[in-house]
Amino acid sequence: MYMKHEVALYFRDQMRTARAAALRDAEAFQEIVFVLERLGSFLTGNIGNLGKYGDAIQGIAAKSPMATLVPLKLQGIHTSFEAKYRIVREARNSALHEGALARHLTINAIELSLVLEEALMAESSRILDFMVSNPVCAYLWQPLSLIRQTMLVNSFSFLPVPVDERGETAWRLVSDIGLAQYLRVGGKVSTDRVSQKLEEAVDSGAIELLRAETCRPQDEIKSIFEKFKSFPLLVPSPDNRQLMGILTAFDLL
Repeated sequence: MYMKHEVALYFRDQMRTARAAALRDAEAFQEIVFVLERLGSFLTGNIGNLGKYGDAIQGIAAKSPMATLVPLKLQGIHTSFEAKYRIVREARNSALHEGALARHLTINAIELSLVLEEALMAESSRILDFMVSNPVCAYLWQPLSLIRQTMLVNSFSFLPVPVDERGETAWRLVSDIGLAQYLRVGGKVSTDRVSQKLEEAVDSGAIELLRAETCRPQDEIKSIFEKFKSFPLLVPSPDNRQLMGILTAFDLL
């Protein structure tokens, strides 16, 4: 089933957001269900239910090898998209959405979402299609306590940092390991150090900002793998003053 590129990206982003909600709350599988219903309604042009949307949604999912081909090849390890969809559909109107059952349903819904996200991206090949837009940044004026909190709340390993070099913006990265090594004194987080500004820690040489590799939004994914080390790639604006996106290996899995 054909779907316009911008529509596929829209529903991919909707799935990502719902999956993130489900990961935060082990009983929040309904968020993914709501996106499935919106997708099904769009594909069929009708207001119905997951049962009526099944063929259309599975037609999209078939673009991912994880829908049928891999589960057939690795039976007992992976479950087909059809089976996962059936589990979610049957649970849609059930009142028993608590405890272990709800967590099991959420796992199925998350795995189902991953297959659909991959299928929706089957025709995509540019950085723009995969990068996380408008990423969170750290700034030299911020206290390390705030940067640490941002990393912990969002499970970030790196945060981009804009720095001034001879009047022009350059992009660097602050890492979780660099921050942790500096903040821990005798095994405990130092009150004095966590209260410092990032600029103070960098100027003293206590924290090293890592040089970030950059790419353009229109670059093809196949052309940028050699740039990947263990750091994310940054996508700055044409004037380099703003950050349009960030891309990690995780985004391409």
